[in-house]
Amino acid sequence: MFWKIVSVVLASIIKTFFAPSIGFAAGLSFGTTFAATALGAMAGFSFFYFFCDIILNRFYKKRKSHPSAKKLKNARKIVDFKRKHPVWLFVPMLPIMSIPVMAIVVRKFFRHNKPVFALSLLTVTLFALVGCLVFSPIQYL
Repeated sequence: MFWKIVSVVLASIIKTFFAPSIGFAAGLSFGTTFAATALGAMAGFSFFYFFCDIILNRFYKKRKSHPSAKKLKNARKIVDFKRKHPVWLFVPMLPIMSIPVMAIVVRKFFRHNKPVFALSLLTVTLFALVGCLVFSPIQYL
């Protein structure tokens, strides 16, 4: 039972929406699967959020060339999108990608906006609940 919960937690660190399918396929209850998924998602987001500076610094040290015009144009598009759209519309879209990508994007672009971290944790928990609701019929197969 312990290893089943650990596998759900580890899977939800990367992809929160699909992790409940592992829990239900392993025979865990709805509450246990939701708790494990939410815990793993919040732990994964927090880890990548607080350590993404180290990750990005190592990435930029390896790449010593100057950014190309195409990369600068893409960066301008991201900044324009950030300025035009409010945070509460942008953050709930991010868990669709993955938790590490979400954490790095939130940390890089919304670092100075204090409620974004709490909004992100709430969004990740809601995605865990939606994933549990979508995949709960698996336990009856």
